[in-house]
Amino acid sequence: MIFASSRVDRVCGLGPVSLAVSMLCSASAMAAPTYPNQETVCGFNAAREQQRAASAQLFGQPLVQQMLVNGALVWTAGGAQAAPTLRPGDIVTLRGSGFGAGTDVDFSKIMIGNSRVLETHLSMYEQKLDILSSLNYETGTSRSNWPKDVLGWSDSEVQFAVPAHASKGPLKLQVQKRTGYNASLTKPGQPHNVIDAQVYRVPNPPDANCDVVSVVSAESKSIAPITVSVVNPSFNDMLKLGRQIFWAYDYNLGLSHKYKGLEWDAIVQGKATDPYTRAKADPAVLFGAVRQVAGQVPVEAIDDVYFSPYPQLNPTPGFLAIGPQLTAGNTKSTGWVGYRYAESVHPFLGKGSWIGFNCASCHGYQISYEKAGTSITKVFPGLPNPKWSMKWATLGTGTGKSTSKFAYVSEQEEGPKWSTGKAAVDKTPLLYLMPPGTGESTITRTSGEGGLYDNDYMFSPTAIPNVTNHMPVRRALSHTESYVGFEGSYIHAEEPDGAMGSMDAKSLKALTAYMTTLDADDDDLRNVGMYRWLKTNGQLAQTGNTSLSEGSFVQHGWQRYPGVANAVAAGKSTFDQHCASCHADQLGLNSTEIMVPLTQVGRFFAPTDFQRKQQAIRATYLRNLYWVSSRGLLSDAHVRNLEDLVHPDRCDENSALYKQYYTLHAPVRPAPGSPDQPIVAPDLNRKGDVFRVYKDKQKDILDTTYAARNRFVERHKYFSMRAGDNDYYYWDFQKMRTQYGPDEMGSPAPIGMPATPHPWCAKSASDVANLVQYLLTL
Repeated sequence: MIFASSRVDRVCGLGPVSLAVSMLCSASAMAAPTYPNQETVCGFNAAREQQRAASAQLFGQPLVQQMLVNGALVWTAGGAQAAPTLRPGDIVTLRGSGFGAGTDVDFSKIMIGNSRVLETHLSMYEQKLDILSSLNYETGTSRSNWPKDVLGWSDSEVQFAVPAHASKGPLKLQVQKRTGYNASLTKPGQPHNVIDAQVYRVPNPPDANCDVVSVVSAESKSIAPITVSVVNPSFNDMLKLGRQIFWAYDYNLGLSHKYKGLEWDAIVQGKATDPYTRAKADPAVLFGAVRQVAGQVPVEAIDDVYFSPYPQLNPTPGFLAIGPQLTAGNTKSTGWVGYRYAESVHPFLGKGSWIGFNCASCHGYQISYEKAGTSITKVFPGLPNPKWSMKWATLGTGTGKSTSKFAYVSEQEEGPKWSTGKAAVDKTPLLYLMPPGTGESTITRTSGEGGLYDNDYMFSPTAIPNVTNHMPVRRALSHTESYVGFEGSYIHAEEPDGAMGSMDAKSLKALTAYMTTLDADDDDLRNVGMYRWLKTNGQLAQTGNTSLSEGSFVQHGWQRYPGVANAVAAGKSTFDQHCASCHADQLGLNSTEIMVPLTQVGRFFAPTDFQRKQQAIRATYLRNLYWVSSRGLLSDAHVRNLEDLVHPDRCDENSALYKQYYTLHAPVRPAPGSPDQPIVAPDLNRKGDVFRVYKDKQKDILDTTYAARNRFVERHKYFSMRAGDNDYYYWDFQKMRTQYGPDEMGSPAPIGMPATPHPWCAKSASDVANLVQYLLTL
């Protein structure tokens, strides 16, 4: 395979290189992998669906009569025995009735405290890198595995192993039924079949383990929680390693980004150039980076951490005398939370240490509050960082109109099928103005690569999720039954962000153990959020004291104040009537995990790659909503607050609120005088205003930067111009919802999304305040 030298230079992040090095880079590259296509490898399993339908007809109340541990009877219903003691690896047998047909037939779960009993065997495959295209794929050779914990399941007996990361009780078992399956939007009249995401990167997998997108029952039934004591001598060590991975690992991003030309050293030092203002870019202002302060973050976020081995193998090879890739190494702080140096081997530069980012950069929210006269400031892990943005991808250290040095941001690129042709594009506008608190999985790739996440010219910002209570989730990342919760989502680290390599079982178990602890401060967070909502909305009279301090309210909790409790109870009644069919369960997840078809739930921005493949969006789990709303609500974060989300006017096409969100109209603020002095993004896309991006003005025929920026936006099908407005491109939601389908999914006609994304609102405006107050307690 022969590649142009300039292409090699850009991808390898070296600038000008010798022909010999270029040839070496070319010779080392392999043909881009051929990933399995679920539309051709998947078929319908009628026998399995008949079994599921038969089980759905038998939905009794699950009851436990006896519990055995390693064959010994330790608990009997109604008995006066002490709480049974469980240890990781113990074999627990539950005997009784109404358990259903098991996790492959029903949509059932078992929880021990915050740890879910794993339903599916996880395989971590060897990963390789096509170095020229930067596409990673898996060979099908297992390098590690995590066997499932569920060992047997019948209506009268369930047997499972206690998970390695369990640390506390109680024991809960929940049963939901699969009551059908979603119809295909691309093959009318047929079920929609999806591939197991575990093998999506394995060319020609021997078993694609396909499944339908099941409809699950709104009703869930559970056993009465059984009090158990968990003894886990290894938990503290697992917790430490998991905390290190969350706060101190770089997920192989450092080398990946260096290889693609991104200069993180200059960025974190404030030396990079903002592509619009031309000023030096402050990481805190531009993309929500948080300065490290002792006491606000764990010591692992600040101290050096040596990983032996690294949680993931890095598939980026070393060449010739440079030596093999590191399998262990040191990570160190940059002074910013979640941005870390990590040692690795660059294919051409040799051993070094480069900056990448980790969980804490996106899932760490710095909050200050008062409690009992004490001021507390902390970066809370798991909560989405509402100021994180993709502006970092636009930064460079050069001069001129386009300063980005990140590969694929500015290049010659083929257009989509509705705007074909190879031409210069500059992705700066959409990267720079992407809503804070969101990311986009394809925009930093190039089109036509043959990868899973090629740039598709479908603008689909995705909200950073809240993961403080992720463990009860089975359908991670809007995947379906073939993908297993939080654990599954980190088997194959997200390629769009550049992270490469599957995580080994030991590290994944440790990270999962740490994730079970992220709800430790939820009560304080709920109380702070409730107090601030009451104060902002002039409702402190509900407490009986309009001068009540935040510290006192947080110390005592919202339940102590009858006025607040009454409003919450009224809100719960509304929730139970209108929201519970998708957002109620028996495990505190506040989601049935139903996969709602795109034709029913809709979306403001274009559906993501994951959502297109599933043709549905999972009903999200609800937690810490005061803080999550800082980022924006729904899967694309376009709704700015809880009141707007549930207000009936948002679902009324004739209302002013609907028109603010979903129709094209003049900007709230006047247009900028020139592209050199733009309105900054948070003001540009303010509450209730239609999303828009700058149209750059070409100053002379030799300046092609503006044309390339405009071309990139114009290649997106659903950015439109308003008559008489030559300053902005507007996101045209009305056009998208009526035309989306044939070009994007291959459907025979537009699929027809609803007039309002998530078209479920309160029935009356009088219900809004109480409903919001209840949501703040979740």
